[in-house]
Amino acid sequence: MLVRRGLAAVVLSALALVGGAPGGGGRPAWAATAERTYQVTQKFWKATVAGVNTLAVTNLPSDLIAYEGDTVVIVVRNESPIAEGFSIDAYGVHGVLASKQTRTFRLSGLRAGAYVIYCQLHPYSVHYPGTLLVLPRR
Repeated sequence: MLVRRGLAAVVLSALALVGGAPGGGGRPAWAATAERTYQVTQKFWKATVAGVNTLAVTNLPSDLIAYEGDTVVIVVRNESPIAEGFSIDAYGVHGVLASKQTRTFRLSGLRAGAYVIYCQLHPYSVHYPGTLLVLPRR
């Protein structure tokens, strides 16, 4: 009987540590979801490669990191002289930004995984892609 009570106390203590015990709030503090806001600038570059004039567009920052369950707000500013796209297929994001335009995209209930951020208007060789990395909660 003493062993059962001791085991029950250990189990209840462990549940309390991970937030699963009655009255423990249901979720541990480390598992609380967050709202993360990123400012992304679509930057236009001119370059000469092997004597050939070329151009490129990059998103700065190109890679974004969040945790599953989070909400991410992405404020995108297009500093390119032409319209640029901003897409994340897995979340139904397919925006077009005119030159100098700013748009805000809100993604909720993120799922763990790596998702490509790209311009649906131009090839990857001109507008370099990035990644939305969503890490699992532990």
